[in-house]
Amino acid sequence: MPRALKSVPDEEEIDTVLEADLEFSGSLSTDKDLLVKGRLKGTVNCGEELYIAPGAIVDAEVHARSIVVRGTLYGSALAAESIQMMAGSSGSALLEAPEIVIDEQSSFSGTTTISRCADNA
Repeated sequence: MPRALKSVPDEEEIDTVLEADLEFSGSLSTDKDLLVKGRLKGTVNCGEELYIAPGAIVDAEVHARSIVVRGTLYGSALAAESIQMMAGSSGSALLEAPEIVIDEQSSFSGTTTISRCADNA
């Protein structure tokens, strides 16, 4: 069973932060945790947890160990452990992970696939 993630991470514990005033377009890859507070478009490969903060917009093909969405997610997301769409989040995406949680106070449209063993490559 996937381990529980903090829905609101302590920024002091996050290795990489894309601040709210930044827009990034392209391919982003990190072996560490990633917190997106700004806008990100393209592809994201995150070896640990990916947090999408309130107000953040990610329009990408995302691969991570675990993903917590409090902002907006478009595109596709593949997680090795879990994807959580928290209250107040929104998205239109293809989600695939062994565990997917979509809060009833989120706005989501798309496809979800529960997989036994997702690949986060």
